[in-house]
Amino acid sequence: MSPTEHPNASALRRSAALVYDFFLIVAIWILSTIVAIAIFTGGEEITGLPFQLMLLTEMFLFYAYFWKVRGQSLGMQVWKIRAENERGELLSWSDSLLRFGFATLTLAPFGAGFFWMIFDRERLTLYDRLSKTRVVYIGDKPFEKEKES
Repeated sequence: MSPTEHPNASALRRSAALVYDFFLIVAIWILSTIVAIAIFTGGEEITGLPFQLMLLTEMFLFYAYFWKVRGQSLGMQVWKIRAENERGELLSWSDSLLRFGFATLTLAPFGAGFFWMIFDRERLTLYDRLSKTRVVYIGDKPFEKEKES
């Protein structure tokens, strides 16, 4: 990956942003589960693969939307980090899908894809490497307009 003007984000910042986002995603899941139960089951418990796929899709849409529009989920905004492709640009929908897919697969075995960054010389996770994306620390002025002033 070609370096940009921003350093790769630390594991601590990335972890904190993930925790922050997790609470937001759980809130979305609670609301969507209530709606799904009311509409599809008439108040009965909802389970199974379709339900799990619904939750996974919601998580993908949460991240992909924020990565595409601002490069930052809400947790990433708080911790001043941003996802970008190898050219330093915001992620496209296909970049987001690759990143999310590789993250899902590599995090499944006990978070191995994340802990990869401990041994990586550039502090990239396994899913950063596979998707050709990275998370950078952007400091106090994250947008191009603000960098010019």
